[in-house]
Amino acid sequence: MTILVTGGTGNIGRHLVDHLHAGKTAFRVLARRPAAAKALLPTGTDVHPGDLNDPVSLAAALTGVDQVFLLWPSLSPDGIENVVAAFADAGVRHVVYVSAMQVTDDNRRTIGVWGQVEQAVVDAGLGHTFLRASGFATNTLGWAASVRAGEPVRIPYPEARRSLIHEADIAAVAAVALAGEQPRGSCVLTGPRAISQADQLAAIGAATGQRVRYAEQPPDEARAAMATWAEPAWAEQAVAYWASLVDRPEPVTHTVEEILDRPARTFRQWADDHVDDFRPLPTRQVAERYVRAFREGRMDRALRLAAPDIVRVAPLEGPERRGLDDIMAHSQQLTTDLEIHAVTVDGPFLGPDRFAVRFTFDETDRRDGRRRTTTKMSLYTVAGGAITREEVHYLTAPA
Repeated sequence: MTILVTGGTGNIGRHLVDHLHAGKTAFRVLARRPAAAKALLPTGTDVHPGDLNDPVSLAAALTGVDQVFLLWPSLSPDGIENVVAAFADAGVRHVVYVSAMQVTDDNRRTIGVWGQVEQAVVDAGLGHTFLRASGFATNTLGWAASVRAGEPVRIPYPEARRSLIHEADIAAVAAVALAGEQPRGSCVLTGPRAISQADQLAAIGAATGQRVRYAEQPPDEARAAMATWAEPAWAEQAVAYWASLVDRPEPVTHTVEEILDRPARTFRQWADDHVDDFRPLPTRQVAERYVRAFREGRMDRALRLAAPDIVRVAPLEGPERRGLDDIMAHSQQLTTDLEIHAVTVDGPFLGPDRFAVRFTFDETDRRDGRRRTTTKMSLYTVAGGAITREEVHYLTAPA
C-alpha cells in the first residue's frame, strides 16, 4: 500500500520525504503546485496535484492509500471533518498528525485547532499517531531578516524558555510511526532542553559567527504584530503563553531519544543546520553551490538558493516570468515533449554580484524523434545571498 504525504515540500515534510525515499517506501505527495513540488523533491517522487479542501483531487490522491501523514495547513479547523471523512471512505487505516504539546486526550475540544483536528480523526474512527510537538525551532526563522541586516531582533519576554524541536526529529519519528505495524496513539516530542529566546539568539550568533542583538518588545506590540496574520484571540493567547514560560518553562520529554535511539537535536545543532538562513552568502558561494547542485542532479538544492520572487527573462521562451511557482510551471510545460539524456554544466563564471553558467542539453524531441544539442548561457544576479534574477541567452535556439 501507499502513504500520502501532505506538506511534503515544507520544513518537516521535506525531511520525511527523504526518509521515505531512502527507505524505498511507496508514497506520494499531495501538492497544490505540482511543478514546483517536483522540482524541490527527489527525482521520481510521485506528486499528485490537489488540495486537502478540494474533495475531487483529494479522493484521487487517496486511491490505494492506507496511511496519511497530515500537516493541517491552517489555524482554523474548518473543513477537517470532510477531510477525515474522505480518509475513511478511501480505506485509510492510520493517520500520523503533527499536533501540539498542549493537547491532551481530555482537552481536545477546547485547546484550539490542534485538538480539534485530533478530535475529528478520533471521531472518524481512524487509527492514529498524534505527534504532540513542542515549539518548532524553524519558527525562529522569522528573525532571519533582522539578523542578516545586523539589526536588533524584537522579541517579547526574552527569558521565556521553550523546548524547541528540530523539524528533522519530528520527521524521523513520523517515519518510524509510518513504518510500524500499529498506531502509537499519542506522544509528546520536544527538544533536549528548554532554552530562552535570548539564548536562542546567542546560539544563532555563535553559529553564524556574528553578534546578534535583541530588543525587548512590549506585549501590546507583539500582539499587534501577530494579529496581522492571525486572529486577535490567537495572538492574545500566544503572547500570554510566552509570558507564562518565563517562570514555567516548557516541559522536556525524552520521547525522541526513546523512539530514535539517539538524543534529540539541540537548538545549537538546528542553528548550525540553518546558518545560511541567517548569514547572507557571498556571490561566489551562491554560484558554487548552485552549480554543484545541478551537477549532482539536486534541483531542490539549486532552488533553495533562489529568492521566492526571482525574475526570469528568456526572450526565446516567451514573456518574463516572476516567482518560483510560475517559473517552474513554465519550465515543466517547455520540457513536456523532451527526453533529456544528459546536461553538461560549465562554470560558474564570476562577477562582483553576478555569475554565469553555460548549460548544454543532450535531448530528444518526442514529437519527431530528433536528437539534438541545445546550449544556453544563464546570467544570474545575486542580492542578499539569494539569486534574484536570471537572464537566459540561447547559443542554439530551443525547439
